[in-house]
Amino acid sequence: MKITSDLIPEFEKLFREKLQLNNCKLRKKRQENNYEIITPAKDIFLMYWSEFPEVNLIYQAVGVRTQQTGVYERAIRSHINFCVSSIKDNPSSELPLLVK
Repeated sequence: MKITSDLIPEFEKLFREKLQLNNCKLRKKRQENNYEIITPAKDIFLMYWSEFPEVNLIYQAVGVRTQQTGVYERAIRSHINFCVSSIKDNPSSELPLLVK
């Protein structure tokens, strides 16, 4: 199994590719393991982790949360799950798949 520090760059690259499908932008924050996801509707989600791959995703309330916001949130969570699953060497590896 790969070590976590090797998985993060792979995850980030694949996740950026998946977000482009929804015209979303991923911006790395100054603090380690913190990212900002901006949707075309200008919704902002914060993604971070303490222990990869236990990824947290939070909607940052900057305006009115619409039905479209929920659609983007589901798509982003799906992309996170897909990317974490894809970079694992082995489905029974020690890295649990958790998106909070």
